[in-house]
Amino acid sequence: MCKRNKNPEEPYKDRSGGNGGFLGFIAFLVTIFAAVLYLVALILQFIKVNVPVIETMRSVASMFTICIVGILGWKFVRARAMWCRVLYVLLVLAVVVCVITPIILQYVHR
Repeated sequence: MCKRNKNPEEPYKDRSGGNGGFLGFIAFLVTIFAAVLYLVALILQFIKVNVPVIETMRSVASMFTICIVGILGWKFVRARAMWCRVLYVLLVLAVVVCVITPIILQYVHR
């Protein structure tokens, strides 16, 4: 944003991470992976073919996406009050449990 330097002789240092770096690259790869999996699953569903491995891989892609969003969200929350950080961690754990539980139940009921 438009941040002003306290000392006009000192150049402004942007500490926001710039272009995303390594995490941005991983997010890019996960997005490609998830998009391909969702398209393949849609095509297989259209031609009435059931491949359980695709569903598992879609769940894995969702977990990676959640991890990346969680890390980026933490960068925002870490400077907030303690109750916000605790609430954020609890919500991320709830999302992870809700993603992992169906995968586990899918293989237990076979």
